[in-house]
Amino acid sequence: MRSIFALLAALPAVLTAPLTARQDTPEEPIANSWIVKLRNDAILPDILTQVTSLVGVEPTHQYNFGDFKGFSIAGVSDVVGALSSLTAIESIEQDQIVRANAITRQANPPSYGLVRISHRKNGASDYVYDDSAGAGTYAYIIDTGIYTQHNDFNGRATFGANFSPEENDNNDNNGHGTHVAGTTGSATYGVAKKTNLIAVKVLGGDGSGALSGVIAGIDYAANDAVSKGRAGKSVGNLSLGGILSPMTNQAVTAAVRQGLFLAVAAGNSGLPTITASPASAPDVCTVGAIDSSDARASFSNFGLLVDVFAPGVDIISTWIDGPNDTNTISGTSMASPHVAGLGAYLLGLPGKNYQGGKALCGTIKDLSTKNAIPLPLSPNRLAYNGNGAQ
Repeated sequence: MRSIFALLAALPAVLTAPLTARQDTPEEPIANSWIVKLRNDAILPDILTQVTSLVGVEPTHQYNFGDFKGFSIAGVSDVVGALSSLTAIESIEQDQIVRANAITRQANPPSYGLVRISHRKNGASDYVYDDSAGAGTYAYIIDTGIYTQHNDFNGRATFGANFSPEENDNNDNNGHGTHVAGTTGSATYGVAKKTNLIAVKVLGGDGSGALSGVIAGIDYAANDAVSKGRAGKSVGNLSLGGILSPMTNQAVTAAVRQGLFLAVAAGNSGLPTITASPASAPDVCTVGAIDSSDARASFSNFGLLVDVFAPGVDIISTWIDGPNDTNTISGTSMASPHVAGLGAYLLGLPGKNYQGGKALCGTIKDLSTKNAIPLPLSPNRLAYNGNGAQ
């Protein structure tokens, strides 16, 4: 499935220039819905009060994490005109549809993903890992939700928050998020088999949602990790994305700088990752997909902004049609949670301490198997958990 959320990025607002917005035609815009980023020195409650007074409607989401401060608003056609008096506004983007990055399904072939990331050489048959297995860590799955009753989660999956179009339904009605959660941390299919999985629902049953909701989910994960004393023990996964969006990249960068490691799918367009967001944000850990022969998946984005590759073709994991259900799908969506799980696994190792999400991605790149992929135009790094197995 090709994932899309287009951008309508605003030019920076300064005191000597009027508030303006680029007039690009987005591919899947949400009419009269906007995301507004504020200057760092803005007082958010005061701005929200002024916005409600100016436009007659309350903001749908408010954001305040790291150095990302702002809000989203719907039902306003001329947002620039309506808010032109607010000098605290830095930029505006039109809200967009966001889609999950899975592309194909196949009936239950065997999965090789765990085996591949625990061996330097291809062709092994076992998953080798430290039995700490991510214990005491937390993985925020920012996606379609999680079927928390699945037996393979062993009670470690919980609901966190819902910012999806299905606001009154906290279930995973698509399966994508449950599959991602399974690869991250289920008992059978997961990399970090003892991590705690938290559902942050931002996409609905059709696998789509609003960019404003995705940013709200990032805000929730980043702040929840801090408020509950999980900083330094938390990872997030974003198996979604679309075309280049400065607002999206700023949001994920703020979350990482606040301490949340973020694994992000590179995208399924077969294009340079510089064209995609949030995959092109430099502080996230961007993950491309390989197949069982270590070849880059034909759909996987590539380029210098891909930090590491991981298995993403024919990956079996947990599914939503029953407590023991599984499904096999492909996409950079399936590669990314291998690295989210690897992040949780490394955070759970005794005696390890990583100074922030970007540093953890650096460790993952350092550990990776080099030159294993027949791959031009990208860093040749294959995710590896560092257990010493060849």
